Amino acid sequence: MKKVLIIASLLLSFKANAQWKTKTVDNGFDKPYRICSTAVANNAILKLENVDGEIAFYLQGTYYCDETPNVDLVFYVNNEPKVYEIKTTISTDREVVWLVDNLLTNAMLSDFKNCSVLKIRVTDSICDDEIYSFNMSGSTTAFNFIIK
Repeated sequence: MKKVLIIASLLLSFKANAQWKTKTVDNGFDKPYRICSTAVANNAILKLENVDGEIAFYLQGTYYCDETPNVDLVFYVNNEPKVYEIKTTISTDREVVWLVDNLLTNAMLSDFKNCSVLKIRVTDSICDDEIYSFNMSGSTTAFNFIIK
């Protein structure tokens, strides 16, 4: 019985990591726009945001020190790591790291759509590195969000 509970909780945790949710945001000032997001253990949220047909791709939820931290993205496609190093910016509250302004026009789009695991390392020269891992298997909501 104990083994069954352990296996069930592991399966649920894998499923939870792959769950993306979509919603429409209407702040009352701008045109309503759609976002798609998923969370990871240390309160970070990976988001896709569709504003006027462009897909912003960003990480939100923890505090970052540098104004322009280096970010390494590793997309595991067919168990092969596809590595991207990008220079990025953060929001004024230092809680959002902008990964890509428009994912639709970026070379990494194909790897994003086909990856099973996505790892993100944010390197601050002042603070410690932060590493986030997202299980992308079964993330059809995120993939469908991009193509619509």
